[in-house]
Amino acid sequence: MRFSTFFAEQARKPSGLFGRLVMSNVFDIGNAYLNGFVNELISIQENDHVLDIGCGTGKLIYNMARQIDDVYIEGIDFSSSMVSIAESRNRENIKIGKVKILEGDFDELSYENNSFDKICSVNTIYFWPEPEKTVLKVAEILKTGGLFFVAFEDVRQLKQRNLDKNVFQFFYVEDVKKLLVTSNFFSSINIKSIKRGRLIFHCLIAKKHT
Repeated sequence: MRFSTFFAEQARKPSGLFGRLVMSNVFDIGNAYLNGFVNELISIQENDHVLDIGCGTGKLIYNMARQIDDVYIEGIDFSSSMVSIAESRNRENIKIGKVKILEGDFDELSYENNSFDKICSVNTIYFWPEPEKTVLKVAEILKTGGLFFVAFEDVRQLKQRNLDKNVFQFFYVEDVKKLLVTSNFFSSINIKSIKRGRLIFHCLIAKKHT
C-alpha cells in the first residue's frame, strides 16, 4: 500500500498505534484553526443540545462544553482510537452527564427526530460514503429552526496535496450548498469563509425550516 493511501485511510478512520499517536496529533494541530472558527460560529447557548459528527479527539467538544454549564453535547466517531482519546479528554464532563461520546457510524445509529439544536461536522465531509443520506438524517434529527454547521478546507488547496482520490471526495463550496439545498429541509444557507495565511476554510450554516 502506498503511504498516500495509508495516510488517507488513517485520516478517514484512525487505527492502531499510528492512529493513536500520530493522527491524534495531526487532528489536534491541523484542525485547531477550523475548530476554533466553528466554535465561534456555533455560539453555544444555555440548554443547547449539540451533536458533533466525526468528533475525532473530542477537542471541539471540550472547548464547547467549557463555555457554559447548562449544555448537553454528544459526539460520535467510528474510530475506536479517537473515541478513546475523546472520552479521556472529556472525562470530567462525561461523569457529570454534560458530554456523551459514542463509537459508531452516524448513518447507521438511531437518534430521535427533532432532538438537536445544533449539529456540526468538521473536516469529515470528504469521507461520507453517501452524502445525501447523511444530510437527510441530520435534517431529520435537528429541531425546527436548528442549525447544521459543515466545515471543510477549500478544495483548491486539498487538490495540491498528494491525497488518495479513492478515499477523499473533493467538494467545492457550491457542491456542499447544492447538497444542503436538495434535501428540501433547509430554509437558508449562509457561507462563512476565513483565511489563515494562504489557507482558506469554509463553514456552511444551514437552518432547518421553521
